[in-house]
Amino acid sequence: MKTLKRSIFIKSLLLILVVAFLGGCKKDSDGGSGGDMGSGKGTFTIKGNPYSGMCQSVPATSGVSGNIDVIIASQSGASFTIYNMPTSSSGSSNVSNFDTDNAGFTDKLYAISIVNQSASFYSLSGSVTKTGVKSYKFSVTMMDQTTNGQTTATGSGNY
Repeated sequence: MKTLKRSIFIKSLLLILVVAFLGGCKKDSDGGSGGDMGSGKGTFTIKGNPYSGMCQSVPATSGVSGNIDVIIASQSGASFTIYNMPTSSSGSSNVSNFDTDNAGFTDKLYAISIVNQSASFYSLSGSVTKTGVKSYKFSVTMMDQTTNGQTTATGSGNY
């Protein structure tokens, strides 16, 4: 399992690099001025610390056709990634326990957060609620891999 967790950590870092390479957020046809569509911003709080930054979707790294991964990446380097985000415009989905559900590289919905080089978190449970075609909010119980303690991550984004 440690090898899988290490692989997910590396996968998350690569996803951050892909988002950085893309150079920012997609805009909708009217230049990004319309509501949920294409505003490309997100916020999250983990261990009581707030982060905000660009929000971007990419095709799912799991390879499951039609799934997307969504990342909020702050300029400080902190990120929150939801893997296998539902593409519906509404509804709530349960988040898998990354550790016991063997969620990595599958079609299960799970989350990984990297706050700095020594702090990474993975999902235990929670929910993601779609509030529009490209907008969502979440509340996820996360495991701190450094301390083996639990914490709650909350946030929202538009991609």
